[in-house]
Amino acid sequence: MSEYRNDVYPRKNRLLFCDPHREFCRNHHRIIGHFLAVRAWMRGLECIVLVRDDLEAFLGLKRFKTARVRWLMEDLKPWFPSQTPYYKTTSPSSIHSLFLARVPMKEHLPVGSMTTAERIADMDARAPRTERLTTKDDGSEVPSLPKIVSMLSVFAAGLDAPKRTRRRRPKKANVAMV
Repeated sequence: MSEYRNDVYPRKNRLLFCDPHREFCRNHHRIIGHFLAVRAWMRGLECIVLVRDDLEAFLGLKRFKTARVRWLMEDLKPWFPSQTPYYKTTSPSSIHSLFLARVPMKEHLPVGSMTTAERIADMDARAPRTERLTTKDDGSEVPSLPKIVSMLSVFAAGLDAPKRTRRRRPKKANVAMV
């Protein structure tokens, strides 16, 4: 058992002896990262937004621990280096939505307390294209992990090609000042 201690193996090999649960979560998160990157590309988005229901459906969780949210964000960094989480309370386990982008987004996001839909609608005109992953609030549009792996495998094998679907960005209503 002593050969598994950190002082025996160099730092780069320590991943080989990680917690099995952390490794399972990392693999799960990477699959989600691949899926979200392909989905964003297919829709012509620079930023894709996950709401809590999406996260619950992807991860199969109703309650989030702070560590799981941190792990998810850490594991999605290669695909989405710019990440902005929003919380219902000050606790990281109360995550409300997660903005995942390939480009810096902070400067384009409005500040203050608002719904995810309001936040997306209030982004400035120069903001990269941003949409929610799903349109329903119940997580029913999130595919299961087996469906995601199947879809990604078919694309990787060249048996099918993703079909680009671009939704139009809703125009902001011009409100005349009275």
